[in-house]
Amino acid sequence: MANNQGRYKENKKSGGSLIIPVILLVITAGLYTAARRIAGFAEWYASNVYPHLVESIGRLSGMTQYSAAEFICLLIPVLLIADIIICRHRLRKVIKHILVLVCVLALMYTANCGVNYYRNGFVSPDTYVKAEFTEADLVDYCNYVIVKLSESDAASADEAVYPSGKDLSEGAIAAMTKLGAEYPGLAGYYPQPKQLRYLSGFFSSMGVSGIYSPFTIEANVNGQMEGMEMPFTSCHELSHLRGYMNEGEANYIGWLACIGSDDPAFRRSGWLIAWSYAGSSLRRTDPDKFEEVAADLPESAAAELRANHEFWASHETKASEIQDQVNDAYLKSNGLKDGVASYGKLTTLMLLWYQDNH
Repeated sequence: MANNQGRYKENKKSGGSLIIPVILLVITAGLYTAARRIAGFAEWYASNVYPHLVESIGRLSGMTQYSAAEFICLLIPVLLIADIIICRHRLRKVIKHILVLVCVLALMYTANCGVNYYRNGFVSPDTYVKAEFTEADLVDYCNYVIVKLSESDAASADEAVYPSGKDLSEGAIAAMTKLGAEYPGLAGYYPQPKQLRYLSGFFSSMGVSGIYSPFTIEANVNGQMEGMEMPFTSCHELSHLRGYMNEGEANYIGWLACIGSDDPAFRRSGWLIAWSYAGSSLRRTDPDKFEEVAADLPESAAAELRANHEFWASHETKASEIQDQVNDAYLKSNGLKDGVASYGKLTTLMLLWYQDNH
């Protein structure tokens, strides 16, 4: 009798322990379903709820110059191992802890990132449909980029002048804040972007320059990259903190922030990125014309671009190819039909910007 009563209490306790994971899953599923099925919900959420999460969670994680996301990634395996050791004779308890952790992370991902995939974009979808360019338009823009690079501060050609650490963070925040004065959707609080200290090598091998952490609402940047990518990547990742998850639009926002920055190193980063994308488009369209135009590229800029290409080429592995495939599937699963190809929309948006401003 006593034994049966003990089992009843244990089963009752086990059933009660599932209440928290179930509640978390119900909230997660509710948010995800509303974002996908209820017209206007995601936009309302991105404009009225998500900013408060940035102000709270993002401000908390932004209090330190070190990446909170990186710390958590390193800490979780240690805690799991410790939990297994402590609860080695109670496997159910370990499984319950893992289940709760997974449910918490799923809710944080959905609340801080997943819903935003279904909001209105920074650019109207009609913009892409109506965009029409000739090869001459592309050549004209590439020549314009070369002029801007020639005008940039010659000292910025030395990667040592590109900001890092606190200076990079302050420069990126200043650039995004300035852009926010022009585009209300980008206005608001920006926590400092963080350079990864321990996981940069892993990110390099995966071909990743930066990542937005939805669990800490934090912009993280690969600390091993060449200097020219640092300002642009920092601004790109910060754009996600305004709820814009489309990678092509994040590229565009990051580029706009860089070329409009008061910091010459940020401006140079923006124009070097512009050449990387527009030049690549011209090379695919007309290799001979590309060689003709590229001949006028300042040697300092050409040297930086070569160094950047060599850096990523030296880290290219099978793992980076797999990561591209995983990222492509991830983006498509969140409603971005173009997958990783969405990054390339930057060229189209830059050409539209050029037409509107010249």
